Amino acid sequence: MVITSQRIRGASARTTTGVFLLGCFMWLGLAIAKEIPAPPPPIVIQPGASAGPIILGRERPALLDGFALDDESPQPSGCGVELNWVDIKNPKKGNLFIWLRNDKVFQVGVATDRYHTVSGVAVGDSPAKVRTRYKHLRAYVLSDITSEAFGMRPLIYWVDRETGIAFVFAYSKTINKRYLYQILIFHPHSDVCPMDDSANAAARRELAPYSLEPSSR
Repeated sequence: MVITSQRIRGASARTTTGVFLLGCFMWLGLAIAKEIPAPPPPIVIQPGASAGPIILGRERPALLDGFALDDESPQPSGCGVELNWVDIKNPKKGNLFIWLRNDKVFQVGVATDRYHTVSGVAVGDSPAKVRTRYKHLRAYVLSDITSEAFGMRPLIYWVDRETGIAFVFAYSKTINKRYLYQILIFHPHSDVCPMDDSANAAARRELAPYSLEPSSR
């Protein structure tokens, strides 16, 4: 009987210790959870209307909170002035390009992955994902200008003029494929201003729908 009594007391002590340790682990988990902030919600891109706080048709915006103005340059072919903000709130950085004509926003270029379209497409996504979620896009080369940063190949634009959205694909030598470099928002039924400031950027030709390389390749 003595042995049985000792076993019961030992089991009770182990149970008490286990409850204490469990409580410690729960407290530690809650403390860690409080220290790690939740990721901010994605900023929504609305075709033909807005990219987050930047709304088409608005007057020249004030300096955006969390962005640093990096450059302002005139554009050729009636494309007004382009402002370039660096997204300093994004650990991977990124840019927001704003085109102004008569001091009003008429096109926005999103090159930061903090912004997502309503269907969940963001910069860095694959052409296959864009094609799956957006139908009736037409493909263009809007300029023959190339750069080392884009694998010495021109940018390819998939455009929906009806709704006012375009997807710009660059080529990466590192992964040997195209990726979504930028999302453009513009007034429906308008022409897209290309992503360069050269006076020779008038090379505009349509490709087969969803093409990812110029027809010469």
